Amino acid sequence: MTGKMVFMFPGVGSQYPGMGKQFYDDFSVFREAIDEASDVLGRDIAKMCFLEPDKEELSKLENAQLTILAFSVGIFRVYMQEIGIEPGFCLGHSLGEYSALCCSGVISFADALELVRQRGMIIGKISEPLDGTMMWVINLEKEKVEKVCKEVSKGEDNEGTVFVSAYDTPTQTSISGRKDVVMTAARRLEQEGAIVYPLMFSGPFHSPLMEEAARQMKTVLQQFTFGDPIYPVIANRNARPYEGKESVIDNLSLQLVSPIRWQDSIDYVTAQEITIAIEMGPKDVLKFLLKKITQTIHPFTIDKDLETLKEKFLIGPEEYLHIIGKCLGIVVSTKNRNADLETYEKQVVMPYRKIESLYERLKSEGKSPTREEVEEALNMLEGVLAAKKVPQSEQQRGFNKVLGGRIVGKG
Repeated sequence: MTGKMVFMFPGVGSQYPGMGKQFYDDFSVFREAIDEASDVLGRDIAKMCFLEPDKEELSKLENAQLTILAFSVGIFRVYMQEIGIEPGFCLGHSLGEYSALCCSGVISFADALELVRQRGMIIGKISEPLDGTMMWVINLEKEKVEKVCKEVSKGEDNEGTVFVSAYDTPTQTSISGRKDVVMTAARRLEQEGAIVYPLMFSGPFHSPLMEEAARQMKTVLQQFTFGDPIYPVIANRNARPYEGKESVIDNLSLQLVSPIRWQDSIDYVTAQEITIAIEMGPKDVLKFLLKKITQTIHPFTIDKDLETLKEKFLIGPEEYLHIIGKCLGIVVSTKNRNADLETYEKQVVMPYRKIESLYERLKSEGKSPTREEVEEALNMLEGVLAAKKVPQSEQQRGFNKVLGGRIVGKG
């Protein structure tokens, strides 16, 4: 199962009043993440999200960014505690790239919070005099959107241009630019058959108009220390994995002036045989986008699907005895290729008999095995198959027969 899933981290627009309340009450790891964020920022994140939520206050760009980051890290910690199957890739949408990097070990949580705070201040300061905005463009192919943007921008100076700022699905993009030019483009796009939906943002984000913001953000990023990713992270600007910690500064600064290549990112992980996507954040915006891009990846969101995921991925105590029996059955039915009788006795017969004795005792006493006993049986199976010199591919098939792609629950 490891490596067959991608974790998706959302950006601004996923926040909602009350988000995180149930997780804060039920999981100490989530509570600790929210409290840690509050300590680092000197602001009460829990109050902002769900204790005394104010929708208008929560929707302010800086507040939305910080609360989504804290929520995403908290929900990631819940997942790792409750399920723990590791991803093959992580990717985030705009702000979500910081969450992805944090959960992949590239940026510490405290540093991610500080970087996002400074990012919010920089883009707020730079975008204010630009009188810019963003709009979603739905039900129109990207080529037509690009064509309209170029035609509307023709003859204008750099301040008057409009750009595609996100490629989310085959028929959903966003555009950014100075407000009056974006409105002109929007009218043209509606004539082409698009549904144009204004976003709440007050800046021409992810466009060349944010060049000064990118320059200032690069200076900020140069003051921080980064690590290599535990899990590969896909960059927004080029839809390719980060090339180690050395690429962090360029990727995150250039993100501000580059369109988000979300569809290309999903296409990339699809080509890597990813079959499951889990959204690590509030709501299910990215789950919704994914369904418009591919049917080969099955999406879930921790905010709504945690119990479903536990049922799908975890083997519960009621199956433990059956799992031990399967381990014994695989050992008996697998051909031995090791002619060394002494090794066979020590590394096959003796471990097998120990687990066989455990299995028979538990059956006769009507007891359920502990998680540790199941893991002992699985370790026996691994050791015995290796001692029998079974090919790796056949060993993997044996484990798949026992576990069915799941893992033993954490109790």
